[in-house]
Amino acid sequence: MSLPDIIKLIPRNAAALRRTQTADSAITPVAGNPVSTRLESGVGNCYPGLEADLRNLERRFFPFLEVDIDDTEIRIVAVDSSGIDAATTNTTTTTPGTANTPMSAAVAKKYRNLARDISQNRRCTITGINGNFGPFGNQDLSIATLSPPGNTDISTAPPDAWTAIRLLPENTPLTLTIQTSAGSVSLQGKRSPYLSSTGSLAAMFEPGELTQSLCSPWTHDFRDCGCFYWASNHPDIAQPPTPDASEPGVPWLAAVPWERLNRSIGNTPPVPADINEPEELGHYAINHQWQTLNFVLEGRETIRPYKPGKFTALPLASREELQLYLRYAAGLELAAIQEYLSAAYSLLSPAMLAAGDLRNNVTVSFAELMRIAYGEMRHLRAVNNVLLSLNGPAYTPALQVAKTIPDAAGNQSPVRARILDRQAILDFLALEQANTGADKLYARIYATLRQPGFGSDADCQSIRYIMAEGQDHFETFENMQVWLQGFQPSQYLHQNLVQAPASNSTYKALQKAYRSLLEKLYAGYQAGMPQGAVDINSARSDMVAASGFGSAARAVINAGFLLSFDTISDARFTPIAPPPGL
Repeated sequence: MSLPDIIKLIPRNAAALRRTQTADSAITPVAGNPVSTRLESGVGNCYPGLEADLRNLERRFFPFLEVDIDDTEIRIVAVDSSGIDAATTNTTTTTPGTANTPMSAAVAKKYRNLARDISQNRRCTITGINGNFGPFGNQDLSIATLSPPGNTDISTAPPDAWTAIRLLPENTPLTLTIQTSAGSVSLQGKRSPYLSSTGSLAAMFEPGELTQSLCSPWTHDFRDCGCFYWASNHPDIAQPPTPDASEPGVPWLAAVPWERLNRSIGNTPPVPADINEPEELGHYAINHQWQTLNFVLEGRETIRPYKPGKFTALPLASREELQLYLRYAAGLELAAIQEYLSAAYSLLSPAMLAAGDLRNNVTVSFAELMRIAYGEMRHLRAVNNVLLSLNGPAYTPALQVAKTIPDAAGNQSPVRARILDRQAILDFLALEQANTGADKLYARIYATLRQPGFGSDADCQSIRYIMAEGQDHFETFENMQVWLQGFQPSQYLHQNLVQAPASNSTYKALQKAYRSLLEKLYAGYQAGMPQGAVDINSARSDMVAASGFGSAARAVINAGFLLSFDTISDARFTPIAPPPGL
């Protein structure tokens, strides 16, 4: 299979966008910078966390000070002397996002005395904080007296120093009482925010600071923690490197242990991660040979220079053309839902299969297809949100299924009922991957919305979300290839399915259930949020439920018919053609 070399690594965090986005380009890709690089995407958050130790955010809660925190002690370990110098000579902000007058000489002297004491190994501790502690209100807090409440006590103060600092709202005034060898010192300032005005991590944090207190040696965790324990940008399994630069296919799609002992690269891929637990690097070896482990980009180990593709798009010519593209995009999501549902129900039910690998792989394939179909319904909602934003009271929900969908070659193919044979998976890969047709559609929508006066930031975020999640769907279909590759389609698919006659009772029940889904979506979209949430959520739940739509779908399949959907004569749901030139 040969697929277009178009990148799907799209920057979705503020730092990447700020550094790469320009006024004359719709979007610039940043290799290796997925959404999981955002702090809020971390698998763990604190004590100590998996990707970052968020306790370290509180180490710089007060301007120009760096502290270490115990339950009943806050010790100052460093003072930003260069920052003090700058603050005394100009209006450099002492708290990001706020404007300040130059620091007085008296205040600067207090900071410099602290810096001197610390350089001479003299202990400087924060013994008291006066400020707003959220649910505990304004208090003059003594750090040494903090303790967790007893079983019958009513808590009137934070249980420990870290929690106390965590509760302080950003940019609120604080007064610190600091004990030094020379006596007590008082400092006033504002609680420092974590993020800068651009949404990226504040400049006061040093590179590596949020991970410095994680497990040590941290490389052992890659070997000893359970599989799938790490986040996507910290893999312990990955697809293997290919011996050449050609487009990989089965069996090179199977994931292998990233920290495997056998590092050789040949014409046969390493043993998959879930087979016989192949030997991993030992504790000494994984530290000594850490540099031999391959970089992982887009889920695959990389051993040669990475060459990202280009991603460019021209804005559409008018608002009218933008509306056409958006309504077809909604139709494309509906068309994908129809084909994915058809393919999912063409799989034999697990009860019809003997226990073992085939039953397990069929079960997970069905579940993942339904998850993807559910995701397409979220995409459908995202497109309608943009249409609502652009049209206001004149908005009409977009629920007309596309007449045709783009294929791997960039051509348009009719929407049709599918069984999940090998060709169907290839076609689904082409639809979900960064193929010419789909990316041209959404890229041009995105480029247009970014133009002044066309769309809001929320509109752009909605479209970027759809574009980025397509990569997850693509990788899932790759996994299906691996799960089903060792079996013949006749072993896991219903055979000899034909188109049902319109008069068939099970077929009519299916059409009624599908029409009910569309009616609920239409009502929910038209009502808006939050009023329409009940109908929208009900439609999504009905689609993946074993009863209702699910039982109607099973009845059609068990009767020997393809799971297909009638063309609905209602103008709200009739098929829509792609825009001219797409």
